[in-house]
Amino acid sequence: MISNDPRTTTGTGLFREASLPLSIALVIPVGALLVLLGLLLFPVNLGLIPFSPDGQLGLLLVIMAIQMLALGETPMGQYRRSRLLIVIGIAFAAMGIFSCIVPGILTDVIRQLLAILNIAGGAILLGKRFLPMLQGAAEPAPLPPILKRLLVTLTVLNVVAIAFGISMLLPGLVPGMVIAGIVVINGLLLFALASILLKLG
Repeated sequence: MISNDPRTTTGTGLFREASLPLSIALVIPVGALLVLLGLLLFPVNLGLIPFSPDGQLGLLLVIMAIQMLALGETPMGQYRRSRLLIVIGIAFAAMGIFSCIVPGILTDVIRQLLAILNIAGGAILLGKRFLPMLQGAAEPAPLPPILKRLLVTLTVLNVVAIAFGISMLLPGLVPGMVIAGIVVINGLLLFALASILLKLG
């Protein structure tokens, strides 16, 4: 039976329906995860608390799979949710869940996979954004301030993604404290991106 009571759809206070698009609703927990992970990596690098790299990598892969399955969002951009993308998302989710439950088997595979996806994705998105500007003969039209903020935020996110991928591909090259800072910055940038997208919406 369907209720005609308007309070069931509008609500009041904390029970009011949130007008939050699904894409932004997924960005927020990812940002929270990265900020929390980055903050925890500081005491981990000091040897104060134990750490499970398999849990970290598995969780990151599962979140990436959820974004693929729900939105078609990948590190290399957004694509139509084809059957191929659904299959890849399910495979990623399975690998991430397996890594969280059975540590030590898929650690290196997932680390290299995430590294390649972050490096390639960041580079491809940067290329798509700036190559047309460099090849265009005419001077680009001035952007409104909010779109400039969006462009800067996306660009920094892509650069951070590349840095994060390099740190995962070459784990001994970048100090642990630097990696922790990169992860925190990545999470904060996602919060900034969500805020900008809400204003544009």
